[in-house]
Amino acid sequence: MKYYGKGSLSTLIKLSLDLAMIVGFIVAILTLKTTYMEGTEILSTPKKILILSLLIIGITCVFLIVLGLRKVLITLESGDPFVHSNVKALSRISYECFIIALCYILNTLFSSDLKEFKFIYVDSKGVHTDMEFIIFIFAGLFILILSKVFKKAVEYKEENEFTI
Repeated sequence: MKYYGKGSLSTLIKLSLDLAMIVGFIVAILTLKTTYMEGTEILSTPKKILILSLLIIGITCVFLIVLGLRKVLITLESGDPFVHSNVKALSRISYECFIIALCYILNTLFSSDLKEFKFIYVDSKGVHTDMEFIIFIFAGLFILILSKVFKKAVEYKEENEFTI
């Protein structure tokens, strides 16, 4: 199977991201509706505003990440992934991951009882964790490094084009 170019794995992933974007939009609207309209009667107004703000920021960052990944995949389809736009897109995606991690941390600090915070726990619904922010921190770090690798590849590519 081809990894890039027309009819490749990158094309399939781009189509998956398109579908995820549509489903994600519907889920985001339903989540905002149920979280803000139905599930916050017992919360004070400042806490409602905080939760809603963190939710909107997090959802926006997820959508921006998907759009950034689509841009990278489009260049993979065209067969020329080592371009400055991908360096910028990957860099932005890393910062969006850090913002999501910060939203998780702020939500944990301000919206829950820290005594209830658990690294990992099991209940009748399965295995759970309160450490989601670590996933986004590591993803952000990995993608930031990847953006630096792409930047170096772009520099080598441009240097090579000038020498021919």
